[in-house]
Amino acid sequence: MSITPKERELAAVGASVASGCKPCTNYHIKAVREAGATDEEIKQVVAEAVRVRQSATEIMESHALSRLGEAKRPERALAADEVSRVKGLVWVGAAFGVNCVSSLKRYLDGAETAGISHEEIAEVVRLAAFIKERAASHVEQLVGLQDEDDPAKSLAAYKSMFGA
Repeated sequence: MSITPKERELAAVGASVASGCKPCTNYHIKAVREAGATDEEIKQVVAEAVRVRQSATEIMESHALSRLGEAKRPERALAADEVSRVKGLVWVGAAFGVNCVSSLKRYLDGAETAGISHEEIAEVVRLAAFIKERAASHVEQLVGLQDEDDPAKSLAAYKSMFGA
């Protein structure tokens, strides 16, 4: 089975929200509506993406605090009965979007439980990687690290910022 346009755009909304990219979120919400998603479906995907993002934040907080000798909080596990095809696609894209390796491992298992193929997972990961790259480029442009008209200027700004 291949990802439908609606599933692809729902996953893109999830990756956009998790990556914190407003322009990407705007674009993909419009595209998913055109692909036939209802507002309720879109709201559910947004909630799932926020859940993944919050979980990733909690995991990193626990990880950092454990390095200071504080007890780790247990990570929330996904219940197998929670996994639907769309949730699996959204979870994978969102976890990739927030760079959460431990969540991504768990969500990949959930996607497999939902019957999502490796090719479909790869498609969502490529999409999430593109979205994450666009989100980073918006930030780089805002702080002056990326100047499309003068790449040398971008490199000089980067070097001055990091002493490279």
